Amino acid sequence: MSEWIETWRSPIVQDALRVGVVLAIVGGCLGVYVVLKRIVFVGAALAQVSAAGVALALLVGWNPLWSSALFALAASAFFAQSWGERRISRESLIGAVFLTFSALTVLLASKGAHGMEEVQHLLAGDILAVAPEEVVRIALLGTAVLVVFLLLRKQFLLVAFDAETAQSLGYRTRWWEFAFYLMLGGFIGVVIHLVGLVLIFGYLVLPAVGALMLVRRMTLVAGVAVVNALLATVAGLLVSVLFDLPTTATILVFMSALAGVESLAGIRIAR
Repeated sequence: MSEWIETWRSPIVQDALRVGVVLAIVGGCLGVYVVLKRIVFVGAALAQVSAAGVALALLVGWNPLWSSALFALAASAFFAQSWGERRISRESLIGAVFLTFSALTVLLASKGAHGMEEVQHLLAGDILAVAPEEVVRIALLGTAVLVVFLLLRKQFLLVAFDAETAQSLGYRTRWWEFAFYLMLGGFIGVVIHLVGLVLIFGYLVLPAVGALMLVRRMTLVAGVAVVNALLATVAGLLVSVLFDLPTTATILVFMSALAGVESLAGIRIAR
């Protein structure tokens, strides 16, 4: 027991826990919208574009934060466009963007000082390595994103799932969709070079999937998703530190386990 207490008292673990709590709350809320609207791979593509921005910044000496954020915002503007009249599907474009920037990330990182180590860090990240000043920055950004999302969640949901009604009420659906992508892309762009592509993508998908399988009332889904993410964060951090395991992978395993259990429970309840 004393070992557990000492682990939690470590400043490194405390900072990682603070970052994890922010990611859990913001990711849990935004993730429900991402999963319901079926734009999961938009999130993956935004994360990959941001990673390419970081790789470029490390190669040429730019600020990784600004570079990744700018790349993510540009990709958000691209994905918010209407593709209804195009000859190829939206999913095909998303896949093309993901593959293109995956390759670009590897090429840029391979010419950097640390080569493929940079690629590995961009993918897996290390939440335990986040500096104290970055913790404050992530907390402020997360709070701002969460406040905006909660204030505008009804409009986002209306535009996403009943576009015709939204248009009849005077909403410019394309602008509202762009606003959501901008918020999502901006958040991903800021945190990806600190915690990695895989972890932020996990926060946007797994907690929401479990919540949607378990709960039928939409008013409760976001709360369950946030609880899922928080439980996985706390358990993953503790287990990874105590048993010297990769933190990102451990957190994701707990997220997946929760999503699996809740999916089975939801299926049984539905019967």
